[in-house]
Amino acid sequence: MLKFKYGVRNPSEASAPEPIASRASRLNLFFQGKPPLMTQQQMSALSREGVLDALFVLLEECSQPALMKIKHVSSFVRKYSDTIAELRELQPSVRDFEVRSLVGCGHFAEVQVVREKATGDVYAMKIMKKAALRAQEQVSFFEEERNILSQSTSPWIPQLQYAFQDKNNLYLVMEYQPGGDLLSLLNRYEDQLDENMIQFYLAELILAVHSVHQMGYVHRDIKPENILIDRTGHIKLVDFGSAAKMNSNKVDAKLPIGTPDYMAPEVLTVMNEDRRGTYGLDCDWWSVGVVAYEMLYGKTPFTEGTSARTFNNIMNFQRFLKFPDDPKVSSELLDLIQSLLCVQKERLKFEGLCCHPFFARTDWNNIRNSPPPFVPTLKSDDDTSNFDEPEKNSWVSSSPCQLSPSGFSGEELPFVGFSYSKALGYLGRSESVVSGLDSPAKVSSMEK
Repeated sequence: MLKFKYGVRNPSEASAPEPIASRASRLNLFFQGKPPLMTQQQMSALSREGVLDALFVLLEECSQPALMKIKHVSSFVRKYSDTIAELRELQPSVRDFEVRSLVGCGHFAEVQVVREKATGDVYAMKIMKKAALRAQEQVSFFEEERNILSQSTSPWIPQLQYAFQDKNNLYLVMEYQPGGDLLSLLNRYEDQLDENMIQFYLAELILAVHSVHQMGYVHRDIKPENILIDRTGHIKLVDFGSAAKMNSNKVDAKLPIGTPDYMAPEVLTVMNEDRRGTYGLDCDWWSVGVVAYEMLYGKTPFTEGTSARTFNNIMNFQRFLKFPDDPKVSSELLDLIQSLLCVQKERLKFEGLCCHPFFARTDWNNIRNSPPPFVPTLKSDDDTSNFDEPEKNSWVSSSPCQLSPSGFSGEELPFVGFSYSKALGYLGRSESVVSGLDSPAKVSSMEK
């Protein structure tokens, strides 16, 4: 069944026995992360990191007192515990990094600027509480974020270097973007940008959102805080913790996800009707429209006191969408915002946005080489001066695993396949892995 599912052998060869050496070769491809015709999601579980995750969980579960009473279980633990401990030591861990600053903090996660002790390379490290993730109805959201970051080759999405875990947390280590976020940029310009700046950042945001859609995902939480500025002044789209994989260009969702001020009406409809519903990538373009409005006026169009009032304004957007007299707005930008903050079937999509008159002077194929309106001034590679001081929220406290009578908890099973190392992607392509890798410091010096 496996060989047909992954399309490795021709159907005409189905009746012929496959040599052991051939099967061993295919098995080796699985562990190298290079199996033919396999999806990235299937690959994450069958990668070396995924198999190691499963091995670590197996030993941890078998080490429970109730299971250690079983002769063969205790024998297994004694036989392999030292070897598995050595394997753990070879994995990336939080001990490899020195914390420099805190740049983001929420109820379930925080983002730190860290420096790798051995190399001096600077990264952003997102830390997520396992206890909080288990409590969510959709426990797999963290997996979508890991998959997007590890699979993406887009210049609009940060590159993931490592994903690892310990007893309490998940860790994502990725490129650090020292230019701050779009919200801090708005604060720098007194909450309002001119139309030339809006045109630049909107065009880059549209390309970034489109790159996520091309991967088969909806972002679902597009807002200024999730639009970062890199050291050259261009943007990166981040925080895929609310992202969802599309099925037939639709998201099958029971609960609304995202930030209330930026949610599309069709997303709220799912909640209001108290049932599972579907919506598509159009919800992201609505959020882009809200961001455009905010860059222009310094506020979101539907926010009012409580979430309930904000939701009501969004659901009745035809009545509550207002355009203040100041500042003066070009007819092209006004039309663009109205073409995004509208009913789903009339909302502009990627192709329509690229052709819109507001972007008449935009070179879509060369925008990343164009000079940005703001280039951050940096004192060091771990400079955080372009970020606003994060509000510190209390994290969800971890609770001990609840063991079943058999001693098997299963608490760690959702996180098997999470671990990732970019360096392992080079194995099999170079005889000298370490010498062939370009660290951020090396890349930076090459760019100079």
